[in-house]
Amino acid sequence: MVKLEEINTRPNFSSQLENKILYATHQQNTSITYQSTYTLKYVLEGTKYYHFGSQRVEVRPHQYLILNNDQSICSEAEKGTKGLSFFLSPELINDIYGHYSQVNAPLEFFEFAQTNSNDELGQWLQRIIWLYEQEPFTFRHQMDDLFLKLSEAIVQERINLYDGFKTLKIVKYYTQKELYKLISLAKEYLHDNIHQAIDLDILGQNIGVSKYYLHRLFTKITGSTPLKYLTQIRLKKAKDQLKYSQDPIFDIAIACGFESLSYFSIIFKKHVGVSPSQYRKSARF
Repeated sequence: MVKLEEINTRPNFSSQLENKILYATHQQNTSITYQSTYTLKYVLEGTKYYHFGSQRVEVRPHQYLILNNDQSICSEAEKGTKGLSFFLSPELINDIYGHYSQVNAPLEFFEFAQTNSNDELGQWLQRIIWLYEQEPFTFRHQMDDLFLKLSEAIVQERINLYDGFKTLKIVKYYTQKELYKLISLAKEYLHDNIHQAIDLDILGQNIGVSKYYLHRLFTKITGSTPLKYLTQIRLKKAKDQLKYSQDPIFDIAIACGFESLSYFSIIFKKHVGVSPSQYRKSARF
């Protein structure tokens, strides 16, 4: 049974080891240290900082961080910060990991801030957050199942990374971590510059690696080329704006990085199956 805790004061706990969802609104600058289990930290508003070992990770709005088990964590939040924490017990994670994986190595995450993307983990995270904020009754009714699905997606994403690095014949954990950092930086750059004209040359220059190496690494690890990934996140943003805003379709196309309305319409219909105007009409009924 998953527990839900909602707080608007400084958390008062020494450890977090159970399956739990914690929603926190920080009404003042807060700093707290505790021992944690596997944890996914998601920031809704504001900025949070996490200190563990020799690392200090900044997590901004719509980013998440997955922490490893048995961590001593110092969490700092600025006034006004809001976030969700998913505490995943070792028993749950190890059970899922044993069911899906043939890898003998212990499960270990890379602990980088990541932008909420359009992969399965990102989709489950988006669904949970939307239900929590917009449909609280449905969220509470489905909470156990949603928590399990998110846990499975977290483990499956890590297994997929194992497989990708195995294909590349990269076995050292430190090397994997450094390469995954490149992928995370590439994703973050694409999300932050979604409205700009971007090609492999520009992406490689900003990440600091050869465009050919980045293309190969990104494709093997994520299952998508960098430019296909860019198209996916542009379409995701466009769909959200078509559904939730009154902005003209031309303005949405330009804001999402498409060079013209006609090109946007062609790409949108190719991937979504209907035109932008048809999607907007159907999404509102």
